[in-house]
Parts: sequence; structure tokens; C-alpha cells
Amino acid sequence: MTASKIEAILFVSGEEMSVQKIQKALGNDISEEEVVEQIKKLQEAYQGRGVRIISKDGRVQMVSAPEYAEVIHALVRSHLTEELTPAALETLACIAYREPIAKQEIDELRGVNSIFSLRSLLMRGLIEKTKKNDDAQMNYYRVTLDFLKKLGVEKITDLPDYDVFSKNA
Repeated sequence: MTASKIEAILFVSGEEMSVQKIQKALGNDISEEEVVEQIKKLQEAYQGRGVRIISKDGRVQMVSAPEYAEVIHALVRSHLTEELTPAALETLACIAYREPIAKQEIDELRGVNSIFSLRSLLMRGLIEKTKKNDDAQMNYYRVTLDFLKKLGVEKITDLPDYDVFSKNA
């Protein structure tokens, strides 16, 4: 049961996580050693599958199997040529009007997990990760110059109703 919970946490996260953060998500009713043991069981179970669980220095992530890199690359390439999904557009709007903004804030505004939209926007070069001086640990997101160029605006404040929707208003 615990392994399944860890599997779900890693899948939903989409990013690397520390063993401590996984332990905390499980409610701290489990030791770090037990978390590591369950991760090892998952790694064994995923051998020969399309996804893997990798770990290094107390950090863990669910990833695609390296032998399928060509298929994944083709999917990503086709995905980048498609139009943005409504979810990606909504995420992009949150970032454009509230930058710099943390993933958690985007999720709160949208009411859903935004990791896949963020990943798509990052790959397309429309947003980038940044840090805030007062919170060097957390990633924040902001739009790129390429985003402004594609929209044909010179500065972020040129966006429609920026003064109404921005957090600076």
C-alpha cells in the first residue's frame, strides 16, 4: 500500500522529490528508511517497463525509460507544433499577469495541478524558471522575451487589462 502511495506521489509530482518530502506527504507515519525500501521495490517492479523510478542522493523521480527516448522525442516534437491547450493557455495567463509566480499559486488559481502545462510551456520557451531573493529554494515562473515577441508586445504591461488582472494592481 505504501509503495502505491509513493508511486502516485511521484506520478503526480512530475518532478524530482526528496525522500523527506515523500515521507512528509505520507504523513510522517513512516521512517525515511521505509520510504527508501519502498522506492527500491518500485524500482524493481518497473524494470522492463515504459517508465522507471530513478534516485540519486536522496532525490527520486519517475521518468520515461531511456530505451524509448526516440518515441518520446517524436511525441514532444509533435506536441510543440500543435496549438496550446486551454489548460496551457490558462496557465500562461496566470504567469503573465502574476509573475513571478510559484507553481502552488498557479495551482490555487486554476484549481488543478499545472505541472504538465508548465512543462509544455517551458519546452516551448514561453516561460522560464526564476528565483526570488527572499525564497531561493522555490522555483517561480515568468514569461520570456520570446512570449512577448510572439504576442507582438514590447513589455508585459502592454497585455490587455494588465492593470486590472496583475497582482501589482
